Amino acid sequence: MSWKVAVGSSDGYVINEHFGRCSRFLIYEIETDGTYSQIENRSTERRSAGQGGHDANQLQTAAEVLADCAFVLVSQIGPGARAVLHDRGIQAMAVQSPIEQALERLTSFLRSGRESILK
Repeated sequence: MSWKVAVGSSDGYVINEHFGRCSRFLIYEIETDGTYSQIENRSTERRSAGQGGHDANQLQTAAEVLADCAFVLVSQIGPGARAVLHDRGIQAMAVQSPIEQALERLTSFLRSGRESILK
């Protein structure tokens, strides 16, 4: 078993993109042995939805683009976007750290077999 993780990053080093403004996601695959690698870049077409708002169709489109991912790591995500992803079985996490550090922590959690990250 492996997990695909979509990461919102403008520079390929740090998780620094807001889900609603992210035009591309770096896709990583985490293997059961704990190794991970970047496997692709995915673009999402974004249009401005006005001040502070998000186009519901854009959220659905982004969720479709990421449908095979188990996790999305972004610096910020609103409740509407989180709900759209959740409805597709995708766990969204707000993280502000280097990509490698976040993936190491996620890998450690996945390999632990725990059902909650807080246990």
